[in-house]
Amino acid sequence: MRQLFILFFFIFSVASAQDFSAIDRTVAAYPRYTNPESLAKRITRDYKDDLSRVRAAFRWLTNNIRYNLEEYYQPRKVIQFKYSTEEERQQKLQAIKDKIIKDAFLTKTGVCEEYAQSFKKLADLMGIEAQVIKGYVRNSAYEIGRVPRSTNHAWNSVKINDRWILLDATWAAGYVFNGRWIRDFNEYYFAVDPKKIGLTHFPDDRRWQIVLDLGSLEDFYNQPIYSQGLLRRGITVLSPKKGNINVKRANNVVLTFQNLSPKDQLFYNYKGQRYSKRPKISFEGNKATVSIENPGTDTELYLFLNRNLALEYKVSVR
Repeated sequence: MRQLFILFFFIFSVASAQDFSAIDRTVAAYPRYTNPESLAKRITRDYKDDLSRVRAAFRWLTNNIRYNLEEYYQPRKVIQFKYSTEEERQQKLQAIKDKIIKDAFLTKTGVCEEYAQSFKKLADLMGIEAQVIKGYVRNSAYEIGRVPRSTNHAWNSVKINDRWILLDATWAAGYVFNGRWIRDFNEYYFAVDPKKIGLTHFPDDRRWQIVLDLGSLEDFYNQPIYSQGLLRRGITVLSPKKGNINVKRANNVVLTFQNLSPKDQLFYNYKGQRYSKRPKISFEGNKATVSIENPGTDTELYLFLNRNLALEYKVSVR
């Protein structure tokens, strides 16, 4: 297991250290292709190494596919079909995936399935081994402690130079805030650090859980909600590690962070409050202790780092 993890970490380190700005600028000028074959042909012509090709495909998808909030809130019905052999089953599943990809390129919209299946199709066309990983993510404090019955997200792994990296084009493309999807590229989700993937993603496949050294699904759902405002920075939450904070009515809510800078602007509010407030922060070396007024009742706590949502908790007052 340790050898497998080292393989992940090595390629993460290589990918995260590379400057992709030239590729990103070039891909930003690409046409809005209406099929994956034309895009894969262009990328293959422009780039000769697999990592550059993967980056180009990833950035085209994040630049051009808009997240479909309507479909997210009103998911399509599950497609059912009959089959008599495993070969027929695989053929029908592939036909469904092909339809998803075709629609994504034509409409330039989709949810996680469109992003993930489109990326895999591009990788296949370029001769690069890739997978679609089905699993679980959480989007709000309401989900803390609530384990769903089925998976709710899809992302990718891709093999480069015999080593795998983890990608999520959906979450890299933007985020939802106040009921609106905001396109805002997040570098964090290209070659996600395998040591941190468990903060936001939990694969359904047991093999991936073992390779990534993850705990249980219940443990995953009992964490705080880590949002893009925190993940873009090298800040670590030291405490509390659980997403439900139990606090006595006479005490403040206290959180501790590593690598939070005195220059960072940290605000908080509780669910239903109109205005955000500044917490009290004390520093000792690279450790910051954040003290927040007791809400006086059970609620949800939202922390904002430099104007971006960073962290969410449930607070239980006793």
